Amino acid sequence: MEVKNPLVGLLFLFFGTAVHAATLVSSGPETTEMTTLESVSHYPLYKLGEDEDQTSGVFKLRSTEGTLNFSFGTRLDQVVESAVFHLKFNYSPALIPTESHIKILLNNEVVKVVSIPKEYSSVPLSIDVPLDPRLITDYNRLQLVFIGHYTNDQCEDPFNTTLWADVDSNSNLEMKVAQIPLKGGLGLLPVPFFDPHDNTRLDVPFVFPDAPGLPMIQAAGIVSSWLGKLADWRGSIFPVSMNQVPAGNAVVFATNGVRPDFLRDHPNVTGPVLEIMTNPTDGISRLLVIFGRNDKDLHTAALALALGQSALSGQSATVVEVKEEDPRKAYDAPRWLRLDGAVKLGELVDTPDKLQTFGPSLLPIRIHMRVAPDVFAWRSQGIPVELKYRYTPPHDVGESRLVMSINHQLVQAFNLRASNEAEDQKIRLPLMDNAVLSATDQILIPPYKLWSRDTLSFRFSIAHHKEGVCRDTQSGNIRAAIDPDSTIDLSGYPHYAEMPNLASFAMLGFPFTKFADLQETTVVIPDQPTPSDIESMLTILAHLSAATGYPATRYQLAFPGDAAALKDRDVLVIGRAIQEGELQSWKDHMPALVDSRGRLITQPKRSVNLFYDWLGFDTHPAPAVASLEKYAAGGQLAVLTGFESPVTKSRSVISLSAVDGPSMSYALNAIDDPALLDNIRGSVSFIHPHRVDSDLVGETYKIGHLPFWTSIWYPLSMHPLLIMILGILVTVIVAILIWKILRSLAANRVGE
Repeated sequence: MEVKNPLVGLLFLFFGTAVHAATLVSSGPETTEMTTLESVSHYPLYKLGEDEDQTSGVFKLRSTEGTLNFSFGTRLDQVVESAVFHLKFNYSPALIPTESHIKILLNNEVVKVVSIPKEYSSVPLSIDVPLDPRLITDYNRLQLVFIGHYTNDQCEDPFNTTLWADVDSNSNLEMKVAQIPLKGGLGLLPVPFFDPHDNTRLDVPFVFPDAPGLPMIQAAGIVSSWLGKLADWRGSIFPVSMNQVPAGNAVVFATNGVRPDFLRDHPNVTGPVLEIMTNPTDGISRLLVIFGRNDKDLHTAALALALGQSALSGQSATVVEVKEEDPRKAYDAPRWLRLDGAVKLGELVDTPDKLQTFGPSLLPIRIHMRVAPDVFAWRSQGIPVELKYRYTPPHDVGESRLVMSINHQLVQAFNLRASNEAEDQKIRLPLMDNAVLSATDQILIPPYKLWSRDTLSFRFSIAHHKEGVCRDTQSGNIRAAIDPDSTIDLSGYPHYAEMPNLASFAMLGFPFTKFADLQETTVVIPDQPTPSDIESMLTILAHLSAATGYPATRYQLAFPGDAAALKDRDVLVIGRAIQEGELQSWKDHMPALVDSRGRLITQPKRSVNLFYDWLGFDTHPAPAVASLEKYAAGGQLAVLTGFESPVTKSRSVISLSAVDGPSMSYALNAIDDPALLDNIRGSVSFIHPHRVDSDLVGETYKIGHLPFWTSIWYPLSMHPLLIMILGILVTVIVAILIWKILRSLAANRVGE
């Protein structure tokens, strides 16, 4: 969009983003003047790549026609004014300059052909490629096609190792966008607060009046969890402002009696109200106002937004009635693998095309799963998978195979039959011709390879066949697919786990997310919560709902002095609350505690390690406290701890505390950062600005129940020496009994 008749020009730097202001006529009914905000964003390729294997710092282009695909989107409230692709790459010195090049396509339109000069093959090249903004839509695909040749001979091998080019993963897409006013109201929700085309972390400020009450903060938690559910893998954060409206889209909470100052002239409402209005700070962004006569109305409005947003329209809507769904059942989170029977793999992907792959070089097919962390598959034969797949048959068997793995660990490899083999197939789609073969296999996934967040990967490797010097029989398009009717079955396993285990919390929010609506969870915040405390609570609730796919509609929010709210519930403690009220005595159960005044750290006899925590077959840690240290130190540090509730046995407590607000922000960032998330485990995690250190220290406890015989043999399996002794004793006892029986029989014969 071109801005005409600018009246005011304002240029300032805010975290490296340029923002400009100009006057426009409003398209909305509530204001007569609006401004346009411009910003420049950079998107590195490693965040846009579609191939998860390309993680080594370079994206690889191979063969005579290698392809890389990258995807990005643009928000509904933004238009792209200009875009530049900053490409950095290196290439093989064996390439013929006049015949080798890289095509750059945007949404299937060629925007640039980059020639490959011979004289620069030994150094990386950088080139800036302008992109026509008119080609950019809400969802876009940027494609790099490598055309490489190393000889003019007609017998060129398309898979020769000299045919390569490497694209630096730090190559980036630069876009200058202008934020524009949206004409729609509530009917656009969740846009602009969450836009599905935006792949960046969700960042939505929440605005409260001074000193908001507990019910208002609880309603905000429901709204943040709804937005977190929508954000899913993107992550989310919710900065909190008290009585100040920041620039940008934001969510505001107000009642007739307690409201931010900018709403002081707003007419009183007569019930729960959801309203869209223009942000007075910048004159163009949108505010979603959760309004009510009282705290009860706020809760009703928040529930209506989280559960029935799709029925809203207009600039304002009054909620007449909300019928909340029945309480969720245990382990029925929408994004978790169902445990009541076999689940089709087609149910675990967004669209069927995610189960297909094609091209000269086949990309792996990946299926992401979330599994309840306390599924106990000890000593089972494995997790059964019935795999059905189809593929373009190779000319000969050779090295053609399908490799199945889970979490980058090999499960099984299958040789693929060739087109000239006898067809002894287990299944066949009736309408498919003989050019496509199909097969079915039964696989067992070892239980120790199953994590909380799992990725099933299927890589088809079709061997390239060359009959002679100049004869290629199969170097073109190859297709393969996993049948959507393939199944994985996790039913019948008991629920049992040894706690604390912060990895389960970091990955899937467990044990709070056992019920997707958090009906057995209490969140405790300090008596006088700071904006950082409220931000932490909102962000963690969003993280839990992102894991389950359901908003936190039934959690309870409490202050530290509410003893009744702590009984028979899993407890999430935020900030200084662990040192207030009823929770003051809990400090003795914590492996670590930090605040602005000092740090209390305990050390185990033997630390937890990655293999024990994830796979469970390495040396068992000795978590008993071996030492205790107190520090008075500076610097930034946050600590995440887990321990058994002192109030109710087998209930969990997780506490997040920090020395200051910025340190708490580092902890929230770590939960959304895949590079740091894997390091959160055990019972205590020390979160530094760019590092996480974890340990298992303190008492452990069990949750869940085991079948009778399993409950006997599983504890014994931890003590092989005891099993040996018991085996010897049983053998001796049985031998004595047999000896007595035989002696008695012998005595009877003599008596006869």
